[in-house]
Amino acid sequence: MHEPPSRLNAHESVWDDLVVSILSVNQYSVERTYPLLHSLREQKVTDPAILARENAYAIEERLSAAGCYRGRFMTRLFAERLAALGTLIRARGITECEQIIASHDAKAIEALLLPVKGIGPVVLRNFFMLRGI
Repeated sequence: MHEPPSRLNAHESVWDDLVVSILSVNQYSVERTYPLLHSLREQKVTDPAILARENAYAIEERLSAAGCYRGRFMTRLFAERLAALGTLIRARGITECEQIIASHDAKAIEALLLPVKGIGPVVLRNFFMLRGI
């Protein structure tokens, strides 16, 4: 498996891992997606404040600029999924979401994330693997 890039802090890595997990579906493995992390960070795709503030079109542009272009349909689909995560972040707040997803409480993480459009068992399996849960 590709070694994850160095992390600056736990806050950053939990969002990194969640976004990579969301993008690592539909024949794109974590190993294939993780090398894009640096570019995703540069484009602020892993920044929860950006996800909470921007719509799917703006997120789609960020994904494309980060080198995560998978064709128009799929890139738009991933942008919509990240925008749905942004809706959760706006509703619950960055701090509350982060406390839950940074925990090792799989049930609490599932309860928070499964209602989000585009987050299902594959995304959770990826996230739990990256987080060592």
